[in-house]
Formats: sequence, C-alpha cells, structure tokens
Amino acid sequence: MTTNFRMALKALTQNKLQAILTLLGMSVGVAMVVIVSGLGRGAQLRIESQIESAGPTRITIRSGNFVPAAVDMNGEQDSGGGEPSEGSVADRGDGSAAPDLSADAAVTDARRRIQAVKATKFKSPPTPLTRADIAVLATGLAGVKSVAAAAQGNTIMDAGANLPVTTLRLAGFDASWPEMTGWNLVDGRLPSDGEHESGAPVMLVTRAIARRLWPDAASSVGEEVPIGGRQVKVVGVIDAAEAGGGSVIVPTIYVPNRLAQALLHRDSYDTIVVRTTSIGVTSQVAKTIRDRMRTLHHLPADTVDDFRVETQSNSALPPMGSDPRLARAVHSNSKGFEQASWEEMAKSLRQAGRTFTLLLAGAAAVSLLVGGIGVMNIMLVSVAARTREIGLRMALGARATDVMFQFLVEAVTLAALGGLIGLVLGGIGLYITEHGLHWATAVSPGMLFLALAMAGITGVAFGFGPARRAALLDPVIALRSE
Repeated sequence: MTTNFRMALKALTQNKLQAILTLLGMSVGVAMVVIVSGLGRGAQLRIESQIESAGPTRITIRSGNFVPAAVDMNGEQDSGGGEPSEGSVADRGDGSAAPDLSADAAVTDARRRIQAVKATKFKSPPTPLTRADIAVLATGLAGVKSVAAAAQGNTIMDAGANLPVTTLRLAGFDASWPEMTGWNLVDGRLPSDGEHESGAPVMLVTRAIARRLWPDAASSVGEEVPIGGRQVKVVGVIDAAEAGGGSVIVPTIYVPNRLAQALLHRDSYDTIVVRTTSIGVTSQVAKTIRDRMRTLHHLPADTVDDFRVETQSNSALPPMGSDPRLARAVHSNSKGFEQASWEEMAKSLRQAGRTFTLLLAGAAAVSLLVGGIGVMNIMLVSVAARTREIGLRMALGARATDVMFQFLVEAVTLAALGGLIGLVLGGIGLYITEHGLHWATAVSPGMLFLALAMAGITGVAFGFGPARRAALLDPVIALRSE
C-alpha cells in the first residue's frame, strides 16, 4: 500500500498542470459541500433559536399563588363558576335521546376532573423555592433543556463607594441564565462555572448602568463596588432586552446566585425558569413540573398550589379582571394553541430550511460530479500515456489486480488531496460568509469527515473505469506500443 501511494504521488507530479487542474475541480466540489452543509445547519440552528426565543418554550415557576381557585392556569378547565359542567349533555328538548358519549376520551377526562376533590384550601405562608426545587426539576424530566433560578433584592452599598447612587438592586442568576434569556456580551466576560459555585464577588452590568455608575470611564470592566464588606468587581458588560437595568432610581447589577443570596441573607429564590426542548412539549412539561412540585411541597388534593407554573402563552393571557368562565376557556385552550399553532409554524420554517439545504446540496453534487469527471479524465490520460509501463509491469509478474489497484490508489489519492484542499477552501468560505455577510453558519466534525469521505468515494467511483481499463491491457500489445 505504501509503495502504491508513493508511485501515485510520483505519477501525479509528472504532469503537474493536469494534476493541479484536477485538484482544483475536486477541491471546489468539496468546498461547496462544506459551505452548503455549514449554511444549511447554521440556518436550521438560527431558525430553531428564533422559534425558541419567540415561542412558548419557557416555563416560569414562582412561589405563592394568588389566582382565584376558579381560574385554572394549567391548561385544564375547572367546573366552578356556575356554568354547566364540562362534558354534560343537555336535553335536546325534542324528546330524542342524547347520544352516548361514555366512550369519548374528552368527556371521560372532563368527568374525571369534575368528580375529583376540589382544591379549596390555601397554604400560608407558601413554601419558598430552594435548591431542592431545582434538583427536582433538573433530574430525569423529559423535554427539559435547561433550568436556572433567580434571586433579587435591594441592598445598600458600603460607605465610601463614591458612586452616584447608594442603593443597588441585586439580580442573582445561574450559569445557564445568559443563554436562556439571550444576553449578548458586549465587553469583558461572563462569570465562570467555578465563580457561580463559589459565589465569587463578580458582577455584570448593562451598558446603560455602566454609563450611569462610571460616566467618565472608557470601560467599566474592572471597576469595583463595595457591598456587604466585599469588593464586587465588574467582569462583563451585557446588552439584552430582558436586562433592562432596573428602575431609574435603583440600578440593577447581575451577580451569581450564591453571592446574591449571601448579600441578601436568604437561601431561597424568587423564580425558577425552565427551558423546554421544543414548543410541542411545553404544556406537558409544565404539567409534570406541577405534579412534582406538589409532591415535593406535600400538598394534599384539597389544597391549592402554593406556587405558580406559567408558560409563556399563559403568562401573556390576562386571567384577572375578566369573566372567570372566559379566562378558563382561554387558558384551557392554550395547550392546543402551543401544540398546534407554534408547532406548525416551527415545522413550516424547518421545512423551508430543509428545502434551502437540498437546493444547495444539488449544486454541491453537481460540483462533485464535475470534479469526478476531471479525475476520470486525468486517469484515462495517464493510462494511455503509461501503456508501455503497464506492459512492462505485467511482463515482470504483476497481476491484473495489482495494476488496477495501483491506478485506483492514484485516483483516490488525487481525490483525497482535492478533498483536503476543499476543506480549507470551504472553511475560508464559511468564515467570509459569517463575518462578511453575517449569515449564520455551523461546522461539525462529522460534516467535515463526510465531505472528505465523499471526495474519496468520488475518486473510487470515477477511477474504477480507468483502473480496470489498465488492468485489461494485453502485456504483449502494451510492450509494443510507443
């Protein structure tokens, strides 16, 4: 194998111009595969990210429940309020018998809820949210992508701060919070996982708060604020829609949760946010979360939840100030809204992305086909030019399979070298596309390996014909050729 590879390299260098042109054709084909794959995957990831940020994939859990018992926030109707019970069949008035709906799944489920024990009691004070709640939500719960908590509260800075304000609002966050809420890092860095675990005195600020606290500083990174006997250092500046910076009077700074709890002298959280893997499972995950938290908080069947579990869809719907029957009807249909409307939109956008990828993949396949034709062309020319060499090898004892294998190795070597060059060209193309045109791209090792494998397969497919032609030459006729 090594001898065949050395002979292949030597044969290719004998006609450098033809080899370079063939390598160029093959490298362009492989580069097209890399660029198309990168653009397609990048477009798909961006679509999923946009759907995830716009769609109801976020579930918020808060301690306390101030919603009236007749208004159900969990996507199921409640029979309270005086209207006819769900699933009942009224008399038609014409004396005819009502249809038998006993086997209907919706009616059966409605009757089960009607006959269930009504939750009329309240637990006061409600159970605070702690790390035990986070552990329950983050362990073995299907459909959950990430879990993060937040603890907030006002604090007074130590004397000698020399800042325009004396009171700050601490907003604690976990390591996964920036990714979940879409924070963009403008300057500096985010706190490390170790800093989150240890509650290190580091913080993030928005650009508006940085200009307000340090108006004369070129960069707020490295500035320190004395709080609770600690010098809390700014390590990064963020820009995010959800990080508004607090009120005009009390600016907000973002610190690791453990630091916020230590400075606020508490071990509970205000909210826990769960990000689901897709829109279609959000309602089911919210229901599972509710069941788990009721078990964790030891709530009997006749007690109302001492917490709130809200999806983005439900939180956007106003439950208060309207007819309870209307609120129940709207909230009970939000589950179908999430599973139908948003999921269908996601499918449509993903289908559009796949169509775009397939169109570009067709162009890449044509480029590889052209490169393969170039490989076949140079191999046919090589066989014709080396007929006497082939006859001499056969006369010295080389078998037909040896000759065919030699030329097949040459074809694969030519295609593989073109593939390696194509990987480099494809990487350059993706870099220019992402940073020059600002298009979304994504590269995976599997994609690069696939592009190189496709180049090798192309070399085998288009090199087999010339290699077989060389192996079938008659040694006597080959030796007599000029």
